[in-house]
Amino acid sequence: MIISFNPKVFQSQDERTQVALANILVELMKEKNIHHFINIKSIYAIFYNEIGEYIFDSNAISQTHLSLNQRKFLKEFISKASRSITSLHKQHLRHIVIGNDEHHKEIYPENAYKIITERSKIIVENGINDWKFINGLCRKYSSGKTDRRSIYKLLDQAIKNEIIEAENCGGIGEMIKVTQRWIESDRYKNIFQYKLMAIFDSDKALLSVETRHKNKIEYFKRKKINTTQGIDYEHDSDLIIWHILYKRKIENYIPLNVLFANIKSITSDQITDLKSKTNNELDFIEYSKENIGEFKIKEQFPEMFLANFSYSDLEKRCEHHKLFLKEANELVSEIEQILLKIVKII
Repeated sequence: MIISFNPKVFQSQDERTQVALANILVELMKEKNIHHFINIKSIYAIFYNEIGEYIFDSNAISQTHLSLNQRKFLKEFISKASRSITSLHKQHLRHIVIGNDEHHKEIYPENAYKIITERSKIIVENGINDWKFINGLCRKYSSGKTDRRSIYKLLDQAIKNEIIEAENCGGIGEMIKVTQRWIESDRYKNIFQYKLMAIFDSDKALLSVETRHKNKIEYFKRKKINTTQGIDYEHDSDLIIWHILYKRKIENYIPLNVLFANIKSITSDQITDLKSKTNNELDFIEYSKENIGEFKIKEQFPEMFLANFSYSDLEKRCEHHKLFLKEANELVSEIEQILLKIVKII
């Protein structure tokens, strides 16, 4: 997340505002906050005078709410902060402005502190299995030679630091109820749109153009939909960030070479049959003992995403269905789209 400030907020005489601003600065200095970046240009005049001398030590917030050590570290931190913001960060990380002007969509300091410190949640149908899918994707794209590797490394580290976590809703039928419960919780009050995301299967069949979960899309888009269209899968002013899988389920994203290497019960005839199918057929096939043999699909398929194979195998599995990414002005795989959505809530 890229964090800017309205410089006027540092002129506030309100005690709670000053405390919140001090806490934000202290939090941003911590080593674990590698995924948050402060835009010093927005408040350069608060920290430096016209000739480049550091002046924040004389600010009331610094003198009243920061220790001597904190002031020392803050001076060093501010001098380096803006140098670390890259063009990829600007393209893909969320940008917030901290201030007191809600008409310009500024975030009040107390809410901004919650955004920076609270863990984020991805609401999924099965917390254990779906998290292996997400974790596996992130590991592979953060270690692969992708154009956006640095962004995926931020996400991978956020997962390792438990800054982002899965929330199990116990099945697609509970998705709306669980999402609404977290939206209304004290934990995410006033900040839920910055900290929550939902991901769920489409459960589509090969010849079906309509997902079974139109009601979920209506909920997240906050409007009635007669027939789902391409624009309904785009995100602008939706309730929270969400993603419905294009393929039938998460198991449909496993490359065939990985599937063959991990399923020992599959026969040569079943391998030949799967190899003969088109990418579209594989997108919507229902895996069962009839086509892969005796295999615990719900438990063992997610484990495959943690297996040792390249992100390029996933890219090939998704190359026939790419999506236009506005911020990058290019077509990307659905896998990248999913990861870049998740990045928006860390």
